Amino acid sequence: MQMRAEVVINAPAEDAWAVIGERFGEIAEWAPAITDSVMDGPPAAGRVRTCQVAGFGPIEAGVITERLTEFDPQARSLSYEAAAGMPWFIAGALSRWSVHPGPGSACTVRIRATLTLRRAARPLSPALRWRMRADMRRALAGLRHRVETGHPGRATLAPPATGDVAR
Repeated sequence: MQMRAEVVINAPAEDAWAVIGERFGEIAEWAPAITDSVMDGPPAAGRVRTCQVAGFGPIEAGVITERLTEFDPQARSLSYEAAAGMPWFIAGALSRWSVHPGPGSACTVRIRATLTLRRAARPLSPALRWRMRADMRRALAGLRHRVETGHPGRATLAPPATGDVAR
């Protein structure tokens, strides 16, 4: 199951990259579904982020670990995979994030996520996709709030503006 989302943030690309990339381990500051997060060192390929999850989409509350598979500050892009803590029906999860300058003085953040479902769960794909899209939009709204204001604020976030895309 493939999903894509993007959001325009009214800030320079380097500001968005600082939050997404340089502070990869601090996702709990802005993602509504993450209540606590910690990294096992500075962001680099092979490093692991551990997240305490309140629950989102098909994921129940608990702990999920994610391993950075690619980390490229010059290209402002990273990829990570679920290492542990996913529910039984998800065989694998990979997420790719990138930050691009524009439009104008703003930037665009793009996400490509791939969930590999176990055969028994594949009939649930439409419902899972719908729920995951909604949660991606909330996460992007939290990211936009964090980058544009410089302040965490997960609990009171407005949904993304009409121009934001999740598909």
